[in-house]
Amino acid sequence: MKTLKQYHFNRDDFTSVFNEIFANRCFDLEVACQEHRETENFLLYCKDYDEFYIIHFDSGTIINWYKHIGRINTCNDKDFSLNDLREMLILLKEDLEWR
Repeated sequence: MKTLKQYHFNRDDFTSVFNEIFANRCFDLEVACQEHRETENFLLYCKDYDEFYIIHFDSGTIINWYKHIGRINTCNDKDFSLNDLREMLILLKEDLEWR
């Protein structure tokens, strides 16, 4: 099987979108991944405590990063844009229902 391209997104752009949507909750998002949390539309998963995954069920889109948001990020959809990422993260934030 072919390995996904590292840095699907420019690291600064990727991190910027996460910070735009989650502001000071990015650490909470990584904790949710470590808890292997499932929402109505997403699965958040962490492998070996340093590889983070967000899987969107309906589209099958998987985004991943290593250790810190943006570091060696990958995406299984080669046409997935920053606007697509932004939409996905907005849906994820709604699903997480943080209060």
